[in-house]
Amino acid sequence: MKIILQKIEHFILTHTVWIFFAAIFFMSDFMLKKGWEPSWGNYLMNAVKLSVFFSPIILYSFFRNHIQTRLSKYISRGLWAFCFVIYPFLFLELNGHNWLDRSSLGEVIIMATWFALIAIECLILAHELNKSQQVGHFFKDVTLEQGIWISMALFAIVYLLIGYVSNEDMDLDFWKSFQYTAGILIILIIYYFFYLINHYFLITKLWKEKGLIYYVFGFLATIIFLYPIATQLIYFIPMVKETQIHPVNNGRIFDDINWLVPFFGMLMSIPFILMVRWFRQTKELTELEKEKSATELSLLKQQINPHFFFNTLNNLYALSLIKDKQTPEVILQLSELMRYVIYRGKEAFVFLHEEVKYIEDYLELQKIRLHKKLDFKFEKDILNEKLEIPPLLFITLIENAFKHGIEPSENECFLHISLFTTENELTFTCENSFEEKLEGESGIGLSNLRRRLELRFPDQHEFKVEENGQKFKSTLKIQFNV
Repeated sequence: MKIILQKIEHFILTHTVWIFFAAIFFMSDFMLKKGWEPSWGNYLMNAVKLSVFFSPIILYSFFRNHIQTRLSKYISRGLWAFCFVIYPFLFLELNGHNWLDRSSLGEVIIMATWFALIAIECLILAHELNKSQQVGHFFKDVTLEQGIWISMALFAIVYLLIGYVSNEDMDLDFWKSFQYTAGILIILIIYYFFYLINHYFLITKLWKEKGLIYYVFGFLATIIFLYPIATQLIYFIPMVKETQIHPVNNGRIFDDINWLVPFFGMLMSIPFILMVRWFRQTKELTELEKEKSATELSLLKQQINPHFFFNTLNNLYALSLIKDKQTPEVILQLSELMRYVIYRGKEAFVFLHEEVKYIEDYLELQKIRLHKKLDFKFEKDILNEKLEIPPLLFITLIENAFKHGIEPSENECFLHISLFTTENELTFTCENSFEEKLEGESGIGLSNLRRRLELRFPDQHEFKVEENGQKFKSTLKIQFNV
């Protein structure tokens, strides 16, 4: 059972096709309310027929990731246009909707389903844009109240459209449609004030300061005092008298139904309001934790730069003492290294190939400085050079290899480095000879690295060190969310 649940969870997280199936089954249920006999047979048969009708859209959504990553941009967009626009249009032109139902209702259902599927696709595409472009900043800045107002406006329009397509007797011109949409919106706004009172006074202030008993009294008093006024205002809306959209169309202001609507509306909003308040508090705590982590990461980076800087200055000082002719070249390489540390080291992430180039420059600098036999290997098998990693992530391990293993060695020494990646995993190993014990894992070096990994890759990394005789090996594995 656990394996099945994990597979279902993985499918939902990696595909979007289930959203389209949900819309199709909703339309199948809608069909049962518009003339088809309500039974499991008709419910499933209608869902199957709609799935066949819109099979190109279903298939595109199922293979979306493969299409977008393995096909060119133009072919992918052309395929999208065919599945979502051209094919449904041709299907309707060829009267394919008659297979669903030969009456005009069959065409209405196909059109409504097509509209729903395109709306879903637009929302999915907007969500993808939200990740990297300025569209996300708009949605990020929308408050809860603004979202409710937008939802009410959309509901008024959609309600009118559904009523229009499902009622052949409605004779609406543009002005009449505008009046009806405005009327629905005004009704929603009137009931919205009950929500505002409940959210921002009864729960936030009365319940918080006076307790549950006073909240119940306030809840009931709000209904008693305001429902006649709200019902009267709704009755003044012209469309209410012309249609049956609201039970007050008969003019009886004090019927029970008129106070039951705001009563149950406020009652059902209580868990939503409490959830919103809990979410806001949790978000504030999360943001505080992120600020704390960012501050700690900044301090850790400030520890790295002086540590590296003093090591490299010591290297240059040693060369100057013996007046080595390679000193100018070393100074130039040192300046390149420090440029990377100063300008790229302050970034949250850098591309993997940039970090590899930095390591190679550092190793060249060390080989120029050292005048001893060194068994050196640097193996690389990098499948995805665009992986992003924190800057200066590996240098601590390599510095420790030189500082504690190679430099003090009077015998033959070795340094073997390897870096292997897949699409979403990185493995880095650093193995070296050593002749002295590492004191507290080299001070701020390895403990600093461990803390950075905990902050940047919680539950996504594995870091271990092994000491075997006169050999020291460190291994770092990182899983990326690609």
